[in-house]
Formats: sequence, structure tokens, C-alpha cells
Amino acid sequence: MTQFFPSPHQAGCLAWEEIAVSVEDLWFAYREGKWILQGVHLQVPAGGFWTIMGPSGAGKTTLMRIMAGLLPFPKGRVFLLGHPLSGEPEPALRRLIGYIPQQLGLVRGLTALENVLLGSLARHPGWRTALGFFPRAEIERAMALLEMLDLADKADEKVFRLSGGERQRVAIARALMQDPQLILADEFVSDLDLPRAAQVLAFVHHLARERGLTVILNLHEIQLVQEFADHVVILKEGQVVFDRPALDLTWRLFREIMGGKE
Repeated sequence: MTQFFPSPHQAGCLAWEEIAVSVEDLWFAYREGKWILQGVHLQVPAGGFWTIMGPSGAGKTTLMRIMAGLLPFPKGRVFLLGHPLSGEPEPALRRLIGYIPQQLGLVRGLTALENVLLGSLARHPGWRTALGFFPRAEIERAMALLEMLDLADKADEKVFRLSGGERQRVAIARALMQDPQLILADEFVSDLDLPRAAQVLAFVHHLARERGLTVILNLHEIQLVQEFADHVVILKEGQVVFDRPALDLTWRLFREIMGGKE
């Protein structure tokens, strides 16, 4: 069994108000008797820039979907921004969580601007926004985000016509449109080459620091983790086997953990 490398955060040294995400003894199975997550514990501090790593099938996406409120779980406790989570979050909490799935979740037939505006739906429920009639202030705000991401000239372009990097930035803008306190991103740069992925992550990292956001990313590339992350969690067969500051994760240790050596 791979050695477990615990986190100093697990010693309970953080005050409750300093914790953005707390996962306690979390278990999950899609089929009875086949556990995807087995007793997962995490404690992510507010303002942290954390990454989750692990081989395919380790449970990374499942954990991310649970934290986003998309999957109910049979055992354990999850707290987001101080609120207990048992299923789909209440609207007031959902507005504070910006979730970017691996396939981005963009509506391909809508424009970049229209996709970004979808991030404001929780603030404007009703038939007008359902039909695409958004307040002028929201349109101006969405355009400001696109401009900040160097996409102002793509505002009226259908998403399916955009490049991979442009679609990533539209997804980021849509998440930011919510005014989130927490961003959860599931391998959202996995389709980009390393330099472009680094460029996108550099932007997210800058915004997170500027706005005091908590960010949790599923990533594969250790180079990106070492460059941007504060802290790394590695899952293997549904269990946390590494939970330490990113500076502690060397290539040698990473290969040892992933290779399952004693």
C-alpha cells in the first residue's frame, strides 16, 4: 500500500471560518459494493489554490461532482463555505460555487456572450432570462469579463467556432459571472497543450489571488501543479494517499506514489 503523506491541515489547526471546503469520511459508489471513494478527508482553506491528482478511475471527477452538489452521497459529511451539503445546494449557496466540468458545459449553439450571461441566471430567475432577455447591467458586465479575457472580439461568435483555448476562457468568464467564492474545475485544461494550459491557469491563479477566491482543480500535469498550486491531494483507488503542500511533491515522489511502490 502506498504510504500516506498527511497534511498539517488535518491536525485541526484551522478555525472553522477559515475553511472553504471540508470533506469528512466521504464514501461513494455508483454500484452497490464497488466504492469509488473510500473515507476521503479534505480540508481546504479559504483562498487556497489546490489541485487534485491521481490515475484514471481514482475518483477525482466523482469527488469534484460531489463538491459541486451534483451527486448525493451515502456516507460522510461535506461542508461548502460553512454550509452542510447533502445533495443539490440551495440557490443562495449555488451562486457562490463556480463549477467548470471537463467538457466545459458550454452551449455550442450560443454565442460567447450568451454563454457568459448564463452565469447570471441564478440572480434573475423568471421567464425573461429564460428567453434570453438579460438586464443591460448584466450584459455590460459579461462584456467586461470577455474583454478582460481578450475575447471581446469573439462576443458574437458561436462557441463551436472558437478554438479550444477560447472556449476555456469563455467557461472561466461564465463561472466568474456568478461572483463565486469557490471555483471547482475538473481537468478543464486537459485538451490544451502545456504552454496554453499554463497560460489559462496563470490567468485563473491571478484572478483567484486578486479576488480572494478558493480554487480546486483536477489536473494531470505535475509541471502545472508545481508552478501554480499551493497544495496537492493525490487520490488512488478512491483513497487520499498524498495531502501536502505542492512544494513537497517531487517528481521522484510522484512516480513512487503513482507507481504504487513501497
